[in-house]
Amino acid sequence: MIIDKSEERIYTFGSSCHLVVDNSTDRGPALLAAAKEELLRLERKFSAYDPQSIISRINQDAGTGSVTPLDAEARSLFHYVAALWEESKHLFDPSTRLLESCYSDQGDLLASENQLKGILKLVGWSKVELSHEGVSLPDKGMVIDLNSCMRPYAIDSVRKIFLKQGASNALIEMDQDVATIGKQPDGANWLIGVRFPRGGHAGITRLKLNHGGFALRGNFERCITQAGERFGRALSPVDGQPIPGLIGVAVTADNCLTACSAASIARLKTEQAGIRWLENLGLPWMAIDRELTCHGPLAPTLR
Repeated sequence: MIIDKSEERIYTFGSSCHLVVDNSTDRGPALLAAAKEELLRLERKFSAYDPQSIISRINQDAGTGSVTPLDAEARSLFHYVAALWEESKHLFDPSTRLLESCYSDQGDLLASENQLKGILKLVGWSKVELSHEGVSLPDKGMVIDLNSCMRPYAIDSVRKIFLKQGASNALIEMDQDVATIGKQPDGANWLIGVRFPRGGHAGITRLKLNHGGFALRGNFERCITQAGERFGRALSPVDGQPIPGLIGVAVTADNCLTACSAASIARLKTEQAGIRWLENLGLPWMAIDRELTCHGPLAPTLR
């Protein structure tokens, strides 16, 4: 059986993006072109690594008193981030990018206590000044980075374009975020591979994701170890230390941004609070705690 599909990989928002769409009506190339145009539009507009983006302008003007205007799309994204900040009790904080430089790739603290305190003065979403005029950062050197939110937003935006154009089978995958339409063109399920701890090694479980969204936050294979304790890479905007929460959280939902919201918030709570919160959401999920034990309805059953 020959399956007619179009697919392509592009690099955007600092990640490889895999696009697959049904080409049975010869519209695959046109749909891919529209997807790439949308992804590049959003990258130019919002990526923290594009020097002309809104985010870069906000960062460049930090401490100058200059206000960067926001259109309706940008303003809605800032309100979305503010909602995550509130729901996470102020631990979801896009201004913590500066703290990442305080740690090595192996998770060792590189900064001195005084250096860490100095950087923490430039951290805190509560400092972000959002008004009807736009956004500004009060202190020189302060930066924000919305890429972790923009990836799922961009994926859902492409999915909406595909749906509007009548696509019945599609996959959009970027880093740890995925969205699908229908099933695969040959009728098989879309399967998402998720790595999980299995003894001293890593296993892979495959999750069925048909016409929905998926997000994974955290990485149990890149932990920080302090005083014999294992932590994830999420850093507290309060003291700059690793947050003692779940090492990784995966969620499936109707769309990618909803899955991202759930996974992001659960990962920042204490382990038991995060698990209870996920249980009450009513969405399929999997969580990995600091002892590398898997929890949740999506957790693999080991025999």
